[in-house]
This record gives sequence, C-alpha cells and structure tokens, in this order.
Amino acid sequence: MSARERVSDAVRQGRLDDLAALAAADRRTLRHLLALAYRPEPEIRAAAGRAIAAASRHHPELVQEMAKRLLWAMNDESGTHALTAPEVLRAIAEENPDLLLPLLPELLRLTADPGLHDALVGVARLVAARNRCGAAANVATALNACATRGGRT
Repeated sequence: MSARERVSDAVRQGRLDDLAALAAADRRTLRHLLALAYRPEPEIRAAAGRAIAAASRHHPELVQEMAKRLLWAMNDESGTHALTAPEVLRAIAEENPDLLLPLLPELLRLTADPGLHDALVGVARLVAARNRCGAAANVATALNACATRGGRT
C-alpha cells in the first residue's frame, strides 16, 4: 500500500493516532493530508485538518509553511479560492497557536472577504486567546478597526 493510500485510509477511518505516527515518520505525509483537506466530505476535511495540526508537534516549520500557503490560496490573486482552508487553520490554531502568530496580519487582512470573514475571525480570536505572547490586545484592536471600517466581527 502506498503512503497516499495509507493516509487516505487512516483519514477515512478516523485513526488520528495512525496519522500522527505517519506524519512523524515521514513529513511527505503532510502533502497527502493537505490534498484531503480540499475534499468535499466534511468529515474527511476535518480529520485531515486535525492530522495536519497534530503533525505540527513534529514538523512545526513545515506546518507553518502550509499555513502560509493556505492563506495565499484564500487570496483573490491566487485564483484558487480555498474555502476549506479556514478549517485547517482553525485546527492548527487549536493545536499550536504560536505557529499562526506571525501570520496574523495576513489572516486579519483576509477577514475583509465576506465569504471568509466569520471563519477567519474565529481563527484569529482563537490564536489570540491561546497565545502566550499577548496577541489578544493586538487582535482585538484589529478586529475593532475592521468593524469601524464597516466590516463585521
């Protein structure tokens, strides 16, 4: 069985411990998980997102790079309109919020997109609430500025 098949089987069966072990052993597992995060089935997307987040324990730099790419994919200029990306970012924020702290400016900028706003505001608030570096005040200020400019929070 190929690595892609092992990852797909573990995601479909909800075996997150197996996925964490696969990701720890081979960082290329994350590539397969990211592909599954774009699937139409919500339970597969959710499991893939949780597995990517869990992999941040072993490969934090790689997961942070994936988060950067997800933010780019949500950008209008990318042309991909990755509407499932906030789900993965939320999972990362729940597992390892410090990874998203350097990405908060871009995350907050993308809250201006009405289709992404609610999900990304939730991610930003989660990062701020769980972050030990005092990001909460900065996020609150940015979200209030968004509301003042006519956005909603």
